[in-house]
Order: sequence, then C-alpha cells, then structure tokens
Amino acid sequence: MLSAWDAALFRAIHLGLHHPWLDPVMMALTDVGPWKIPLLVLLAGLLLLRGRRGAIAVVVLALTIAAADQLSSHVLKPIFRRARPSVSLHDSKPLFGVRTSWSFPSSHATNFFSAAPVIAAAVPQAAVAAYALATAVSLSRVYVGDHYPSDVLGGAILGLFLGFLGRRAFSRAERSLPGGARASAGADEDVPIQESRGERAPSGGP
Repeated sequence: MLSAWDAALFRAIHLGLHHPWLDPVMMALTDVGPWKIPLLVLLAGLLLLRGRRGAIAVVVLALTIAAADQLSSHVLKPIFRRARPSVSLHDSKPLFGVRTSWSFPSSHATNFFSAAPVIAAAVPQAAVAAYALATAVSLSRVYVGDHYPSDVLGGAILGLFLGFLGRRAFSRAERSLPGGARASAGADEDVPIQESRGERAPSGGP
C-alpha cells in the first residue's frame, strides 16, 4: 500500500511536473556543481559577520550537517538498502542517469533540514528562506528522479530532529558567552517602571 502510494506520488512529481524550463532549475537545486564550496564559504562569511554569535553558529552548523550526512549516508542507507526509483521503476527518466547507491533516507533532505533550525536560531530573519530552500531541494530530489517522496520525507524528519538538537546546542553555547545569560534579562531591567493609571507618585511635600 505504502509502496504503491510512494510510486504514484513519485510519478506525479517526476513525470507530471516535468517541463524543459524546470529541468535546469531542479538540477541546480540538487547539485550546484562548482558553486558548492563558494556558497558554503559565503554562508560562513555572512554568519561570521555577526561576531562571536556567528562563529558559534558556524561551528554548530558544520557539526550538525556532518552528523546528519554521516548518519543518513553511512548508517541508515546500508541498513534500509532501498533501491532508487531510477533502478526500480522502468518508466523513470532520471536527469542525472541511473544511480545504484541506496535511496532511503535522502541525504540532501537530511542535510538541508538539519541546517535550517540552526540558521533560523542564529539569523531569525533567514528562517523562512532556510526552510523554503530545504523544501525546494527536497522536492528537486524527486523531480530529478533520484528519490521517492518517502525518502525525502524520512530525510526531512531526521534532519529536523538533528537540527533542533543543533539549535539547542547553539543556544547553550551562546548563553556561555560573557553576558550571554544576561542578554534577555537586560531588556527587562532597562524598562522603566510605569505608574499605574490614576495613581500619583508619593511626594515629599504635605
């Protein structure tokens, strides 16, 4: 039942959404090629502009993605040993050719969804973009024919689990900075006490 649903949804995305102008977009989302390292360096540089908070984010982000990639690629895939749709389905048209490596879970989905919570914690303004990119990359994996929808769903769930662990580690490390624990309390301390409506402050006069 689940296998039939998975194959049907795969065909709906991989074959049903296929369009010549979408192919290069989805292929670029799946594999940015030589731009991978420059984009990672750019991301790290933007985070480092935020000072020590950004430096912590870079370290936690790198460790989180590394853990996600190792767990999905080298632990879970050999356990589940699921063939890719390009191998199992005769009507698939994989844009990157037939790949014989294991399919479940999607490492792309795991990695990008593990990064999103950490980025959202470090740069709240980028939260929507981080989750949107993770979703788009995951969709591209089905579109190009490399994964079943359940592969990316499993990867997304695993990635979010690891990502929120990374987010917690980031928050704890941030609080360990000098003044970090007082950051949230400081705002409350700076707020002047407001006089209640209708009450007057006591004066020294009669």
